[in-house]
Amino acid sequence: MSKSTTALLSFSVSICLAVLKIVIAILSGSVSVIAEAINNASDVLTSLITLIAVRVSDIPADDSHPYGHGKIESLSALVTAGFLFAIYISVIREAVNRLIEPRPIENGVLSLAIILFGLLVNLVRVTIVSRAARKYHSQALAAESLNFRTDILSSTIVLIVVMLTLLSDGNPILQRADALGAIAVSGVVMYFGFRLGKQAINTLLDHAPEEMMQQIRNAATQVKGVLNVSAIRAREVGAQVFVDLTASVARSMSLEGSHDVATQIEDRVRATLMANAPNADVVVRINPVAQDHESLIDEIHAAAMREGKAIHNIGVRVVGSEKFVQLDLEVNGHLDLQAAHDIATELERSLMAQFSLGNVSVHIEPMNEPIQARAVGRQQATIDEIERLARGDKRVQSVDKIVLDRVGSNLNVALNCQFSATMSLTDAHLAAEHLEQVLRRHLPNLGDVLIHTEPEGAQHAH
Repeated sequence: MSKSTTALLSFSVSICLAVLKIVIAILSGSVSVIAEAINNASDVLTSLITLIAVRVSDIPADDSHPYGHGKIESLSALVTAGFLFAIYISVIREAVNRLIEPRPIENGVLSLAIILFGLLVNLVRVTIVSRAARKYHSQALAAESLNFRTDILSSTIVLIVVMLTLLSDGNPILQRADALGAIAVSGVVMYFGFRLGKQAINTLLDHAPEEMMQQIRNAATQVKGVLNVSAIRAREVGAQVFVDLTASVARSMSLEGSHDVATQIEDRVRATLMANAPNADVVVRINPVAQDHESLIDEIHAAAMREGKAIHNIGVRVVGSEKFVQLDLEVNGHLDLQAAHDIATELERSLMAQFSLGNVSVHIEPMNEPIQARAVGRQQATIDEIERLARGDKRVQSVDKIVLDRVGSNLNVALNCQFSATMSLTDAHLAAEHLEQVLRRHLPNLGDVLIHTEPEGAQHAH
C-alpha cells in the first residue's frame, strides 16, 4: 500500500469515527466524550493535512527546490501539534467547570458501544499506518500513527470514565470522573502533541541527531587515505537525508586517488544510514593537506601538482648548506622548444622561491603517447644473447618474459630479472642499470630497455 493510499484510507476512517463520536457526544453530554469527539474531529483535519503533505512530498526535486519537497511533512506535523494544543486548552477549561458542577451522562450504554468500536478501529488503523511510516520513512505518517496511538489511550480512558460515572450512584468523586477523564485525555494528547511538535521543529531547523553525526564521522574515517573528517552537516528532508562533509587527504595524493577516496566515503556513509535513510544524498569535499612527515621530495611533488605540472624522478642533493634538485618534467610533445622551455623555467623559479633551493635542474620530456610499434617475430638468437648477458651477472638469479618489438630501426627490449629477496632496493636498481649498459654495448640499435626487478620466486600477473 502506497503512502498516498494509506493516508487516504486513514482520512476516510477519521471522517466516519468523527461523525459517530460527535453524535454520541451531543446525546450523552459527557465532557470526556466531547473531548474524545473533538479528538476524532481533529483527526479529520490532521489526516487531510497528512494526505496533502505526503502527496506534495513525493514531488521530485526541481530548480526551485533542490532538496525536494519533503519538509512539507514536518510542516504538517507542526500544524497538527499546534491544532491539538489549541483545541484541548478549551477542553480542559470546560472540564474544570464540570469539576465544580458535575452533570450526569445520558445514553451511557450507547456511548460505551461507540467508544469501544472506535477503539478497535484505531487498533487496526495504527498498525497499517505504522507499517507504512516505517516502510517509506515518512514523518507525516509517523505523526499520524502517533496521533492514533494517543486516540487509543484516550479512548481507553474515556471508556473507563464513562463506566465509572454510570456506576457512581450519587458518589461525588465518581460523578466527577467524567471531568477528570477529560483532563486526563487532554493531558495525554497535549503531551504527545508537544513531542510531535518538537520533532517537527528540529527537522525544520535542520537539527542533526548526535548519533547520526557520529555514525557519519565513523564511516568516513574508516576509509583508507582519510586523515581527518570535518565540517559534517546533515539535514533531514522528509524521508531523505542530505549529508556533506570535508575529508582531508595527503596533498601528494593524485586527483584520481582523491576522487576514489571521496567515492568510497559516499558509499560507506550511505550504507551506514541505510536503515533510517535509504536514499541518503552524500557530497564529499576533498581537502589536500601537508603531513608532518613529508619529505622535501613530497613537498616538491605537491607544489608541482598545484601548478598542474607532471613531474617524476625527483632527486635532491645537499652540498653544504644548499639543496640542489633535479627532476623530469612532462610537457605536451606538440609544443615547440621555446614554449616547453618557458614552462620549465616557470617551474624552476617557483620551486626555488618556495623551498630556498640552490638550483633546480629540469629535464624536459614529451608526455608519453601511444607509439606504433611492430612485432619482430621470434628472434631466438637475440633472446638467447640477452639471457646469456643477464646471467653473466652473478646477482641475477633468473631471467624470463623477454619481449622484443621495433620502432623504426630501434629494437626495444623488456625483461624480468629476479634477484635475492634480501637485496636492498638500491642495490637491485644499480644492478638493473648495469645490465642495461651491458645490453647496449653488445646489442646495436637498442631503443628502450625496460628491466623489471623482482624478488626471487615472485608470482607474475597474467
